[in-house]
Amino acid sequence: MSANDPQYRNPTYHTTDADYVLPNDAVEYDRLEEQAIGLTKMMQKDPPIHAPLENPQKLVDIGCGTGYLTRQLADIYPTAHVYGIDLSPLRIPTSGNVEFILGDVRKLIGSDSRLAYESADFVFSRLLFMGMTDWPSYVRDTVSLVRSGGWVEMQDLVFELYLHGSPCSDEWGWMKAIKTAAQEKGMDLQCGKNIARYMEEAGLEDIVVKEYRMPCGTWLEEQKPETKRIGESTGREYGRIVYYMLPKMLQGKGYTAEQLDVFRESALRDSAGRDGLETILYVTIGRKP
Repeated sequence: MSANDPQYRNPTYHTTDADYVLPNDAVEYDRLEEQAIGLTKMMQKDPPIHAPLENPQKLVDIGCGTGYLTRQLADIYPTAHVYGIDLSPLRIPTSGNVEFILGDVRKLIGSDSRLAYESADFVFSRLLFMGMTDWPSYVRDTVSLVRSGGWVEMQDLVFELYLHGSPCSDEWGWMKAIKTAAQEKGMDLQCGKNIARYMEEAGLEDIVVKEYRMPCGTWLEEQKPETKRIGESTGREYGRIVYYMLPKMLQGKGYTAEQLDVFRESALRDSAGRDGLETILYVTIGRKP
């Protein structure tokens, strides 16, 4: 696979001042939709929610992307109000008990009447590791949106790859460059592991963490058939995600165009799906007392 293939394009990005570094065009929309389907199958839950919800009346999906999960929640809880929030406009109309809110959730909580403090029964977010800064503050903000007895669920990664169970990406040049830039931006690329601690510091109780192995490729399919679709997607897309992330992530960091090209081609090669290559998705839930 090469960046010269026809599948590579000039992507568009959101126009806000938030730090999210991935595209928002139609190709990315299709990738996010396929990823959501694959994660649902991997978790063998539809919707893939782990919090023990009982008749929730207001649910909030932060960083809803294509709205795939938002629609799942609306279908399973037809009497509830379900809000999806994202930096980019939704590409399909919402209807029924679903409403889309455009903007940065950090600025909307408490200022938008639909996102009043202590008003939600359940708040969900997934894979915000490449867009969220100051995670402890973000978790506190999210907790402020939930009423007493309500639940918060966050599903996120650590930005590293493992080969046969051992870290293999620590010394890759492009990975080190991204981690350095992320630290300077205030991102936490270990957030998947750290969210439980942030939830505890924010006052949540009954915190539970579940780990899912996300293979890059279909090599885990025989042992875990439910990983086939997400493995196909991750094996195909991981390098492309990094390819489009790198110029925006490293903007203003002093790298030449030639250095960026080397990083991008290395990322495509290093993260190509092969036996034993995987990352870990952490699902963390907590209840507000």
